[in-house]
Parts: sequence; structure tokens; C-alpha cells
Amino acid sequence: MRTTIKKVGKRAGVLLLALLVGISSPLLILAAAITAFRQSYVEWRILRGGLLAGNLACSLDSDCPPGYQCIDGKCLPVTRSRR
Repeated sequence: MRTTIKKVGKRAGVLLLALLVGISSPLLILAAAITAFRQSYVEWRILRGGLLAGNLACSLDSDCPPGYQCIDGKCLPVTRSRR
């Protein structure tokens, strides 16, 4: 009798654990995605603020993001002259 109760208890525990993992996995994935997007946004704001203020230091044009060029050690927007 005791062995039957133990077997049923183990099966119920495994079932509950599987159910818990199944329910919590999407929530954990959502939390990870929100965290990743937030981190990307924060880094973009910091980079954008440095670019707008002209504080991003560089030594070559490849150090600057697209649309910017290195002039006197600072990343500045590319200006297109019209003729």
C-alpha cells in the first residue's frame, strides 16, 4: 500500500513540475525579451546623446557609426554639399 502511494505521489510531483515548467517558460522568455529590448534602447539613447553632443571620440572613420565621419577626433554627421 505504501509503495502505491509513493508511486502516485512521484507521478503527481512530476506532472505538477512539468505543468509548472510549461506555464512559466513563456513568461520567462517574455521577461528575457523585454530585458533585451530595454538594454538595446538604453544603449541606443546613450550613443545617440553622445553623437548629438559631438562627444563621441574616434581616430578613424570606421570608429563612427554609419552617417558620421571622424573629423578632428570627433564623430560628426556627414554633410553633403550641393552644387
